[in-house]
Amino acid sequence: MEDEKKCILIIEDNEDVRELIKLCVEQDYATLEAADGAEGWDMAVSEIPDLIITDVMMPEMDGNEFCKNLKNDERTSHIPVIMLTARVAVEQQIEGLENGADVYLTKPFNAQVLQSYIKNLLKTKEALRLRYSQKMLFEPTGVEIGTVDKKFMERLMHVTEANLGKSEFHVAELAKEIGMSKTVLYKKFFAITQTPIGGFIKSLRLKKAAQLFENDKLNISEVAWEVGFSDRKHFSKEFKKFFGKTPSEYLGGRADDEDA
Repeated sequence: MEDEKKCILIIEDNEDVRELIKLCVEQDYATLEAADGAEGWDMAVSEIPDLIITDVMMPEMDGNEFCKNLKNDERTSHIPVIMLTARVAVEQQIEGLENGADVYLTKPFNAQVLQSYIKNLLKTKEALRLRYSQKMLFEPTGVEIGTVDKKFMERLMHVTEANLGKSEFHVAELAKEIGMSKTVLYKKFFAITQTPIGGFIKSLRLKKAAQLFENDKLNISEVAWEVGFSDRKHFSKEFKKFFGKTPSEYLGGRADDEDA
């Protein structure tokens, strides 16, 4: 997934301007196009692009309303937005930024300036994702992210932890509980953490297993069952990959069954 071109959604009601923006970015990025804010909103929540460029003055839903909706919806709150407009008043720029725009760029815009903003926004997001990716595996509740994303992650953690003992609980079941499609959940989670959601669920199972071992009450088979592994051998293999030790080694010889 990392090798794929980043996707930019262009929302602009003027076809000529939309085509001009596309010409500025299509060499380096995959593009999606929408002719107004309402169409752009539908596309944003279904496709989860990596960045959005939107006009302010548009029919159906203007750029400020679009941006406000985007930043307050947990499916899309992580997506950076560049707002393009002919409105140059400081008050209007402040309105756009307060509604969640990351960059406010006036028309006519310089293509190189636009390209630089896109590159810098994506680079910053990528750096944050890389910073969070390892922390998510070991300290998921300690990750510092925006309010909407934080609430999303807290809800995701709560649902996942409540279902760790169910061997049939995987990404599809989590997506249903969260109220997102599997594709949207995958893209949203990966955009925040650079970690596949399936790997995250597995990491929580294994961390829970380690906690149960530390309580010194259950054997390996019982712990495997408690965290949703129906196959003890598979559990031992995954545990060693995650912690660098087999369950028996982790227990320091206290186990009453083997890892094989």
